[in-house]
Amino acid sequence: MRVTQTMMYTSGAVAMQSQQQDLQKIQENTTTGKRISRPSDDPTGSFRDILFSADLSGVQSLQKTTDTASQRLNLADTQVGQMFERLLDAKDLALQMGNSETAGNPDILKAQGESAKAIYQDILKNVNLETDGTPIFSGSRTRSPYDAQHLQTTSITMRTNGKGTLAPAPTGIKASVVNSQSITDLPMSVKMSYQAATGDFKVDVNGVELPPPKQTGTSPTVLDLGNGLQVSVDDSFKPAKGDVYYFEVVPQYQGGVADRPVKVLNGQSLPGNVTGKELLEGTGPIGRNVNVLGAIAALRGALLRADPDEIHAQVDRLQEAGAQVSDLQAVTGVRVTLIDAVSKTLSTDSEALSTAKATNTEADVLGLISELTQKSQNMQVLTATERQILNTSLLDFIR
Repeated sequence: MRVTQTMMYTSGAVAMQSQQQDLQKIQENTTTGKRISRPSDDPTGSFRDILFSADLSGVQSLQKTTDTASQRLNLADTQVGQMFERLLDAKDLALQMGNSETAGNPDILKAQGESAKAIYQDILKNVNLETDGTPIFSGSRTRSPYDAQHLQTTSITMRTNGKGTLAPAPTGIKASVVNSQSITDLPMSVKMSYQAATGDFKVDVNGVELPPPKQTGTSPTVLDLGNGLQVSVDDSFKPAKGDVYYFEVVPQYQGGVADRPVKVLNGQSLPGNVTGKELLEGTGPIGRNVNVLGAIAALRGALLRADPDEIHAQVDRLQEAGAQVSDLQAVTGVRVTLIDAVSKTLSTDSEALSTAKATNTEADVLGLISELTQKSQNMQVLTATERQILNTSLLDFIR
């Protein structure tokens, strides 16, 4: 073979190999549907794909977090709403049973004490609700059995001469739990009526009269009420004839005082649920310092004592408890709206990043078809040329 023909053959073979590689690449892209299969295909495009993947992973992680938080917040919103409804029921019960014709029957009043206890139990159920083993209100564990550290007495209130509205008791008198094992009937309402003639108190717990309290100590004087309770009074405490004092024994909130925040975009975070402490005890900037369980306990005690006037005196306290829960329901609703808005934003970002990532690596199908056709035609021409070189006659070779 002459040098000229050798060069022509070699050049054609190299061109055919190049075309064959191009065809294989196009076929691979057609099969996978991707323009970039390895970094060498497009280094810049591969780097962009890494950036898109990292951003998409971060957004999807935040999206899972906000979706979970949204479920908890929506569930919390439902529970707070149910608590508010039960407090409305308690207020209605107090209005119906206080100073009414029906309230004149002690048996009816005492029977309605069970209705108040059912409301108390429902509210505890709401605040203790869990999802996937996690309490929705910041780790709440407000459930029995209770020890003395997990029971509390509410602030003492009084009615002057046993009449009128409830008012804060003067300083110098304080109640406490000393033996939780003796407390078996929660929620507990205690009524202490001052007997001026003897200087003693007549004590009633949930409609059951107790023996006169034993006094120990002198400054302050400690009154052992029984049932694991005691009251201390100092020299500044000066009760008057007929004054009546009230306090309740209820579970103390056992969870954390703050809910975990929800991480959202740009390293920022949004507040999570309101807490059980805010709901039950009215702490925090939104709360009204009303012990919700204490308000229900006071209503139950008044019903069990079959005292219509005392029942009616609880209406304002129940009203304030309902307003406190309503305020926190509004806060929960706002937080639900914020979380849902962030969740929608993250969903939009996720879709945009997914589209950008796919567009960056996806192959142009129409372009591939056109390029495949062109490469196939080039391959046919090269094959025909090589065949013609190999089929050169002796005469052509001599020439």
